[in-house]
Amino acid sequence: MHPHPRFVMAKRIQSPSSINTYKMCPRKYYYSYIRELESLPNIHQVRGNIAHAVLDHFFDQDVSSFTMDDFECKLAVAMQNLLLHEWRSAEEKLSGLDLSKAQRQFYFEETMFMLLNWLSHFVKKAKSHKGSFPEIFKHVTPEREKLFISESLQVRGYIDAIENINNELSIMDYKTSNNLDVEHHRLQLAVYCLLYSEQHGRLPDKAGIYSLKDNPKFINVDKELLDFARKEIALIHEKTVSDDVQDYPKSRSTLCKYTNGQCEYFDVCKKED
Repeated sequence: MHPHPRFVMAKRIQSPSSINTYKMCPRKYYYSYIRELESLPNIHQVRGNIAHAVLDHFFDQDVSSFTMDDFECKLAVAMQNLLLHEWRSAEEKLSGLDLSKAQRQFYFEETMFMLLNWLSHFVKKAKSHKGSFPEIFKHVTPEREKLFISESLQVRGYIDAIENINNELSIMDYKTSNNLDVEHHRLQLAVYCLLYSEQHGRLPDKAGIYSLKDNPKFINVDKELLDFARKEIALIHEKTVSDDVQDYPKSRSTLCKYTNGQCEYFDVCKKED
């Protein structure tokens, strides 16, 4: 048995996003979570929120008239209509991004491609089950956007999808990014598994990502994964007690400024060199 890391008294509640931000760049963490500077939206954030909303509402549709012969076509039409609705609902945010008409069309079509790619995997899953389609749809519908809060760990996080199919419990996260390596998301999944385990007293059987540009990917879920999450949570609590900017060094990388964008805090960070 490995001893649990000792926790310092946390000044602020952490999340998988805040932990990842600190590991990416402590200075970015400082601007975001301590100074709480306004973060201007970008197309990747807006598009990610749109795709998440579509996948969330996908499971709210009425499929009572769907059959195993026609469900695939009907779901494809429903997915396209959901994206159109969410895209139009985000018009104010999209208009503020200063994108050309061609750029907006590109991101819309790319988002449609990603959602239909996810749908192709869902269809395969549905066809692997027996029964009427409404029965199968109900069986594979996950819990969605579930908030978990740990007072003892001082951590909170929303899990995109919790699937319980044939007594196999899976923690899944939707990803619209270009990073298709599930190990890149290992820490986030580890924290989700720890939060779930603490609340329900059992480990998930699987944890992974629905990479909307690729296939679903999974990591092993075991005690070592939970120990890893505890260690990283303890570390960020220890590292973020201070409010002094000098305690949050800059991590200069290609993520500061890149071909089609820059860190949302690039300008203020550059001024404070």
